[in-house]
Amino acid sequence: MIELTVVEDAEAAARTCARRIAAAIETARVERGVAHVALCGGETPGRMYELLPDHVDDWRDVHLWFGDERCVPLDDPDSNHRLVTHTLLAQLHAGTVPPVVHPVAGAGDGDPPAAAAAYEAALRAHVPAGAAAAAQLPVLDVALQGIGPDGHTASLFPDDPALAERERLVVAVLHARKPPPERVTMTLPLLRAARSLVLLVAGAGKADAVAATLAGPSPHVPASLLGEGARVELIADRAAAAAVAR
Repeated sequence: MIELTVVEDAEAAARTCARRIAAAIETARVERGVAHVALCGGETPGRMYELLPDHVDDWRDVHLWFGDERCVPLDDPDSNHRLVTHTLLAQLHAGTVPPVVHPVAGAGDGDPPAAAAAYEAALRAHVPAGAAAAAQLPVLDVALQGIGPDGHTASLFPDDPALAERERLVVAVLHARKPPPERVTMTLPLLRAARSLVLLVAGAGKADAVAATLAGPSPHVPASLLGEGARVELIADRAAAAAVAR
C-alpha cells in the first residue's frame, strides 16, 4: 500500500521529505552502523536536497546511490549526479565529512548495458542483503523517488519491458519516452526491497499521475507498482493531490 501525506505547498513537501530521509538515515546508522540511500533526479527534489544537510548532522557511513541516471557526462546539466553535487553536497556545513557518493560509472561512455551491470555489481558488493530478502537482494535503507506526469518513476516508463524484470537489479533503458533517451535505472525488485520508500511530488501537473498511482497497481503507471511489497509514503503538496478521490 502507498500512504499519502498531503502538505500545503512545494516548500512544505520538501521540508517534510527532508525530515523523513534524515530520520531513515539516523535509524539505519543506529541499528546497522551504516545507511544506504537511493536518490532521484528531476525537477522536484532539488529543494529537498538543499534542506537535507540541516537535518543530518553527521554524514559519516552514509552511502548515496542513484535510483536512475541519464547517460550523459556526470557534469552535464541532465545528470542526476550533477543535481546532487550542486544541491545537497554544496550545502554541507563547513568541516562536515561528506557522504560516500556512488555515481553510475560509465553512464556517459556510450555503453548503457555495461554501466548498468557495473552499478548492479557495486550495489551487491556494498549494500548488505536483508535476512528475509527474496533472492538475497541488497536492501537500501531508504529510496527516494518521484513521479512523472505519465506515472513513470526512476527511469521505469509506462508499459516498458523493464517493468517485468525480476532478476537484474539495474538495467539499461535505450529508448526512454523523454530525453535523454539512454538511461540506467534500478528495477522494481530492488526498489521494493528498500526498508523505506518515499515518493516526493509537487505541482498541479502531477495531479493525474498521483491519483493514478493511488488507484492501484498498473503497468500503465509504474509508480503504482512500488507499493507491492514495499512500505511507501507519497508526500504531495495540495496541488499534486488535487485529483485524489477522498
